[in-house]
Amino acid sequence: MHDDTFLTALTGRFDAHEEQLRAVALRITGSPVEAEEALAAARAGLGRDGGATVRAWLTAAVGQACVRRLQGRGDDAGGPGGASGPVAPGRDEIEPLWLALLVMLERLGGEERLAYVLHDAFGLPAPETARITGGSPEAAARLARRAREWIRGGGAVRTEGARERQRAVVDRFLAAARARDARVLVAVLDPDVVAYSEGGPVHGIAAVAETAAAFTRGADVSRPALVDGAVGAVGFAAGRPVSAFAATLRRDRIVTLSLTTGEEEVRALDLAFPDS
Repeated sequence: MHDDTFLTALTGRFDAHEEQLRAVALRITGSPVEAEEALAAARAGLGRDGGATVRAWLTAAVGQACVRRLQGRGDDAGGPGGASGPVAPGRDEIEPLWLALLVMLERLGGEERLAYVLHDAFGLPAPETARITGGSPEAAARLARRAREWIRGGGAVRTEGARERQRAVVDRFLAAARARDARVLVAVLDPDVVAYSEGGPVHGIAAVAETAAAFTRGADVSRPALVDGAVGAVGFAAGRPVSAFAATLRRDRIVTLSLTTGEEEVRALDLAFPDS
């Protein structure tokens, strides 16, 4: 179907569902006037975005199909007779999450949004993300990290509690990673912790602990540092910076780690050493 034909049909569907769309706009903005303005702007812009509306509609259709398959997988996991197993969220629970995510993504800058979706959502390594976004892998990883921290409430997370307390948590984490101390790792890592690196994201305490152990093995010494403004550390081998990580904390637990390896890549980061 030609884009013009599709957009004409889409405009018709927009008008048919105007009341529902108005309710969504009102829920987000909290203002009837702003909701009407948003509704009018959305309708007027349907054909002025170079085909972005078509791509967004197709993306949403594929995403919803994937969610339905995941829900079916959750149902199958229960087995016959309703055996216990993970229960997939229902449609009424999924749709508000989609809406919230779309609102958060819309508030990001274009470069950050693209880097976040490619690097974090799709799990592309930083070099592959950079080939699509343009620029260096370090810049792509930095854009994704900035977006991730904003979506997770990064401004509040970084200032939650004293910097000294955050530093103490990171120091305990490094010591535990070197010693393979599972008890301390469980205490300082969030159960849903994610580590991001050039190889893509890894999830969960066990996988992140293994990644951190590799970080410590590859360096002779690790120095506390602010890495792109976040609490972290830099690993040195033979006096050269060869690895770095930045941590995001929530309630005194690490929720994300962003790891960088390679001397050139580490030197490209914004590093500050409080002990110097």
